[in-house]
Amino acid sequence: MRAAVLEGERQLSYREVPDPVPGVGEVLLEVRASAVCGSDLHRYLRGHRTYPMILGHEAAGVVSAIGPGVDERLRGRHAAVVPLVPCHVCAQCRAGRFSACVAYSFIGSRRDGAFAELVAVPASNLLLVPDELPFEAAALIEPSTVARHMLDLGRFGTGDTAVVFGAGSIGLMLVQWLRILGARVIVVTDLVAGNRDAALALGAHRALDPAHDDVRAEVNRLTDGGADLVLEATGSPAALGQTIDVARPRGAIVLGGNQPLDASLPMAFVEGLMRRELTVAGCFMSYSAPWPGHEWTDGLAAVLEGGLDMAAMISHRVPLSDAPALFAEIDGQRLSHRKIVFDPGS
Repeated sequence: MRAAVLEGERQLSYREVPDPVPGVGEVLLEVRASAVCGSDLHRYLRGHRTYPMILGHEAAGVVSAIGPGVDERLRGRHAAVVPLVPCHVCAQCRAGRFSACVAYSFIGSRRDGAFAELVAVPASNLLLVPDELPFEAAALIEPSTVARHMLDLGRFGTGDTAVVFGAGSIGLMLVQWLRILGARVIVVTDLVAGNRDAALALGAHRALDPAHDDVRAEVNRLTDGGADLVLEATGSPAALGQTIDVARPRGAIVLGGNQPLDASLPMAFVEGLMRRELTVAGCFMSYSAPWPGHEWTDGLAAVLEGGLDMAAMISHRVPLSDAPALFAEIDGQRLSHRKIVFDPGS
């Protein structure tokens, strides 16, 4: 088969590789759509723990082969990939905290992923979807589950007010979930005008430019003193610093962006947390019990019901063979994009 292979830092090739073989309890998925996650770009730009590696964990396709011990009736079924591969036996897994598994693997970073014509996955890592669902929509269920999980961590309730920092992929998924679940006010901040426009189209009530707008004053005005829930989805230290300013007393902040490891926060941030008695939660992946969690079934249901608009998330649909050139364009900051979806069969 052919695949886009990460060979080293900033080195992505499109080449022939051996077909994967499904092991015990696994299936082979013929990939029909695979989307680029920010973590894929991070591994390309900043390096990865091991090479060569086939990236890609936001994917969907058709089960084309069955490994030992797998129900033959799965052959031919359409499915999205659930990328976390927990051990299911450690204390954290038994408690339903699968993201904290002591021995987890992950499709597309710790084992070969879906930037390929075929990918081997455990049968338990299939989210079966109706045949009529477009593959690209099924592939984007995965990032939607991260956003849904963030709302759980922030104890979101119908009628709450919310601020979303960043209108990238996760931020736009957050906007959609907040709309679906009945947020009273949804405010988004982003430096890019196109991202702000997309957020408004998908349900935000107000989109602010942090370079020119007084975010704190405007949020306080719209929410009568601060938002119930603040969601950080940029990975920007500046945005993280602002979260404290827009949360109401005893409100909640959920951190979903990957911050640079060499960044630091002023003690004024900690003082603000204390004085406002805020709750801060971190988000790492998107799973709950029973495996893989309601985030996944909710996501599928919302797509089928039309609440989650996946087509609006996509800016580029390209053949997988274009992956090396496309990643190089992103590296050179020559490509403005939202979701990029590869078709390995093109």
